[in-house]
Amino acid sequence: MARWIVRWPELAFCLAFVAFTVAVSTTLGLPFNLPGGERAAFVGIHYLYPLIGVAVWGLIAVIGQRRNLAKIFLVALPCYAIVLVCHFNLKLWIPHINPALWDALYWRIDGAARPLVDASFAIRRAIVPLVPLDSNLYMIAFIAMFYLSFCVHALRDPHKFRTLFLAALFFQGIGAIAYLVMPALGPFLYESGIELPQTQAQQSMLAAYRDNTAGGADWIAENGATHITVGLAAMPSLHTGGSFLFLLFAWRYARVLVPIYIALFGFIAVDAVASRWHYLIDLPVGVVLALTCAWAAERLNPHLADEPVAANAIGRDPVLALLGRLRRSRQPSTCG
Repeated sequence: MARWIVRWPELAFCLAFVAFTVAVSTTLGLPFNLPGGERAAFVGIHYLYPLIGVAVWGLIAVIGQRRNLAKIFLVALPCYAIVLVCHFNLKLWIPHINPALWDALYWRIDGAARPLVDASFAIRRAIVPLVPLDSNLYMIAFIAMFYLSFCVHALRDPHKFRTLFLAALFFQGIGAIAYLVMPALGPFLYESGIELPQTQAQQSMLAAYRDNTAGGADWIAENGATHITVGLAAMPSLHTGGSFLFLLFAWRYARVLVPIYIALFGFIAVDAVASRWHYLIDLPVGVVLALTCAWAAERLNPHLADEPVAANAIGRDPVLALLGRLRRSRQPSTCG
């Protein structure tokens, strides 16, 4: 059993997270829900695209990097999907697992560091000509980083891709548990953000939160499938932490992505505060969580093939093959 866990940490984590979710559901009598079809548009915009991103990686890997494809991809997609569904169920159950809210404390921290909050508002206003207030770049940027990171790392090295996938999987699961420790709804309770569409979404989600809190298990049983993605949780900021995770792996293994990732991460961090989804303290906690998950993934990802990359394998990797052709084209001719 221990050897199996070491060999397949993603599957072991997925099963453990499912067991935790089922235990919470059974103990507290909270219904478990799958996303309802009538909520597909909302879910599609926000959360199914990352799953599609993993599938896109599979297609690219078939073309460019066949090593360990079946062993990694066929486990990666279902594990991520299962963890994501459990994540959103736990998020929806927060008011019944830990009803104590810490918004007042986090708001006082924002007050103590108000110049940083004001700076976020000022930066967001300054870039309005580039990013309109109704653009939803906050979500689109995160999804783009997810797509690009998985595809680039898959093309370059399956082992590094698996490490990134493990880190993202741990981040989603542990992030849901982190929501339960010192939960908060968000600073929009005290002031509106700069983006009207986000403010409207916050008020809609707050209304659902209040109905959920009042209705309990009966409300979840009736509405959980259509409201599975509307659970409020500010602490920690998983969008900030997740975008930092992708930036971290780009810095380590794919430097070509770093300039655009710095810009996207910076925007997500600023907009998380300026839209009033998050308190200032939510951001560094999300980053620390990302660092922890990256550290764990680096140590738990086993090398399924420790041999050096063979010449014929390089030919199957389009990135390595292109670099090889460029090097050869620059070498001076020895003829004549």
